[in-house]
Amino acid sequence: MRRLSGGVSLAAFAATFGLPASALADTASEIKALKAELKRLEAKVTQQAKDHAQVKNALNSAKGAPAASAPPPVFISFRNGLFVETEDQDFNFKVGGHLQIDGGFASSADTISRSNVGFRRARLEIEGKAFKNWFYKIQYDFTGSGVAGIRDFYLAYRDKLLPSEISSQPVTFQIGNFREPFSLESTESSKYFTFIERSLPSVLSPSRHTGAAVAVGDKQWSVKAGVFSTSPQDTATAPPTGESQYWDAAVRGVYAPIVEEDKLLHLGGSFKYHRPNNTTAATDAANLRPGQSSEREETDVLGGGGALTRVSAAQDLSCGASAASLNIATTGVGLLSAPFARRSSCLKYSYNYGFEAAAAYGPVSLQGEYIAAQYERDATNAFLYGNGGGSSLRYSGYYVLGSLFLTGESRAASYKGYDKDFNTPGSFGEVQIKNPLNKGGYGAFELAARYSEINLNNGGLVDSSFVYAATVAGNAAQKALASTATLGGRQDNFSLALNWYPVKGVRFQANWTKTLTLIAPSDRPFLNGDHPSLFLARAQIYW
Repeated sequence: MRRLSGGVSLAAFAATFGLPASALADTASEIKALKAELKRLEAKVTQQAKDHAQVKNALNSAKGAPAASAPPPVFISFRNGLFVETEDQDFNFKVGGHLQIDGGFASSADTISRSNVGFRRARLEIEGKAFKNWFYKIQYDFTGSGVAGIRDFYLAYRDKLLPSEISSQPVTFQIGNFREPFSLESTESSKYFTFIERSLPSVLSPSRHTGAAVAVGDKQWSVKAGVFSTSPQDTATAPPTGESQYWDAAVRGVYAPIVEEDKLLHLGGSFKYHRPNNTTAATDAANLRPGQSSEREETDVLGGGGALTRVSAAQDLSCGASAASLNIATTGVGLLSAPFARRSSCLKYSYNYGFEAAAAYGPVSLQGEYIAAQYERDATNAFLYGNGGGSSLRYSGYYVLGSLFLTGESRAASYKGYDKDFNTPGSFGEVQIKNPLNKGGYGAFELAARYSEINLNNGGLVDSSFVYAATVAGNAAQKALASTATLGGRQDNFSLALNWYPVKGVRFQANWTKTLTLIAPSDRPFLNGDHPSLFLARAQIYW
């Protein structure tokens, strides 16, 4: 009835105003369509509001659930290597390495090459941090310098365990293969040497070994101590059959009362105790045949193998047999003690100690070290096996160097305290170039001079001339007198260096070295009195 009455009303309305019925029908149809469109739009707006609410709820839920959160942003840098770090700095890693190409020539070809060129080091490394407190480094050397293979390979845990009054830095616990804490020069990375090779007394310092260490310190001081055993750089990592592996206990302490951008005063000392455990030079050459080790010194870059000064190749300070068996020879006097002693039983223990100092004032710097090694042996066994030197042997060496930056840089700015480097605290890092080549400057230029000495001769009842003669053509009595001493040789060197650092990560070096004194080892008397000169050059890049 409503429809009918409405239609009648509309007809009456149309008739009143004289409108045609068809026009009224079109208007009603448009109104109906508009109402339908309005309803559709209202439904769409309602649905969009529901969808927006669902998205908002989902986002709020995600914020409350850490497992579902998006990964944090990371910082990436390609400056001098690939470095990646999370925003919270709890995780990072760096891919780096360095290449060193050496070449040179010498005035003497008796035991070293007249000329030579090749890769000194070619290393790749990854180091970084995980879960804020864990640190790691993996470094591999692809060259045949010494023994190719693993160099640094360690894991460290660092935590703030000491009161701030003692140190603002965390304590470090480190395990793996890394340098024993001993000597400034031996601790320092080869990337930053002032000279191409370490000085002569470095052969009395330990290299990298497998072990564990703990370190504490701050900007101006540090103490690092550890216990170590074999090394991947050893010729063989297993001890002789039936014997135990050697071990070391080492500690180094440093104090720098002055550490400023252009001023530095550094003092330090080191000590190492060595227990051979009847190992021989086959697995422990660095300790039992001083002067011959996997680390080279300044006259060894042309392939000398430590030939100028070294305890005789035939003399193993442990009295170890050359044969596979270490049992006492069952002939002669050996019958008196076999099988109650071992051929490798001469050395009971040894210890090394050293003192170091460095100073810088503006572009001028000085550095020096003294290192000594003391061997305590069984005199009876040494006599029975004809191993010279008696019951107590002492070797020593030292160096002094001076440096001048012609372009105004300072070594003080490259000093690394414990706050900058927990692995090798109290050492020098990269030079801070004031005007690098890529910014319109000339880079950094450095002049340096060094005097170094190593003395591997040890007392005895006769002088070196007698030892030489007895070694070559002496009778039994004369050789017995000669064996009261060890004649590993004494050498004094003077070196000059010119270094150019054009940009960060690149360096060119040139060294000239003159042997001032050479008293030859007993098994190479023909070297006695020789004075070889060497010119060495290096091109290096690291990242």
